[in-house]
Amino acid sequence: MQPLEKIAEYLVENAADISRKIVDYNVGKLEIDLPDEVVERAVTTNGEFLEFIGHTLELNEETAAKRFLEWYKKNQQQTQAEVNFQVDDISALIKPYAAVRMQLVKMLTKISIEQGLSTEEVVFVNNRTSYFLDLSITQTIIERERLSKESKQKSKRVITELSSPIVPIQNGMAILPLIGELDLDRSNHIMNSVIPKISQQKIKCLIIDFSGMLTIDEEVAGLIFKIHRVLKLLGVESMFTGIRPDLATLVVNAGIDFSSLKTFGNVQQAIFSKAE
Repeated sequence: MQPLEKIAEYLVENAADISRKIVDYNVGKLEIDLPDEVVERAVTTNGEFLEFIGHTLELNEETAAKRFLEWYKKNQQQTQAEVNFQVDDISALIKPYAAVRMQLVKMLTKISIEQGLSTEEVVFVNNRTSYFLDLSITQTIIERERLSKESKQKSKRVITELSSPIVPIQNGMAILPLIGELDLDRSNHIMNSVIPKISQQKIKCLIIDFSGMLTIDEEVAGLIFKIHRVLKLLGVESMFTGIRPDLATLVVNAGIDFSSLKTFGNVQQAIFSKAE
């Protein structure tokens, strides 16, 4: 049996024992406490990782990398399904990476020498292991970024929905308070989700209140006029209230002409104007 075949067989047969040692070392380096089920899952995963190395030592780097990524993604899906545990601070997991990697390389170097590998073969085994570890950490960061992006987008959708409520105040009249910033996403939400509800609720007059808005510029003004025009086409009268002095200054300085809109200092004034 060739030396590389011997080390490959050894890794497959002793993966669990080596994995337990490296996980124990890793846990000792972490600055966070991991649940027992996560630790045990790590032992299993690292054992499978070592077995994978053993089974793919004879493959070229390109083929081995392709198979590793397939194995890694499959393993990640299983891990997420079995263990509902997340660490918000990714740095807590990444920080001990270099030390743990060095420990694993030392262990594999010792085992490789004991199995009679040449210096060149020892370097090959260590390089292949390091390459897989680098792929692993890269994929972990990519996956974390994806999950973080999805979470932020979900939170943004929720905030958009909560910050654009329709508040009925009397028959045929309602208020739409705008809070924060009016950007394209929020404008689209108003156009696609809020305005259809206005038609369904048979609202004839909508008071759009700016009191909670942070700023008004040309882009925001364009979105406001767009909403106004759509409401007009639907037969809904729109009235605009709550333009604070600082917002009024921004509007004037930007050369925005709101003269075609019905504007009032506050909601009460708008309601009284309808009552007259």
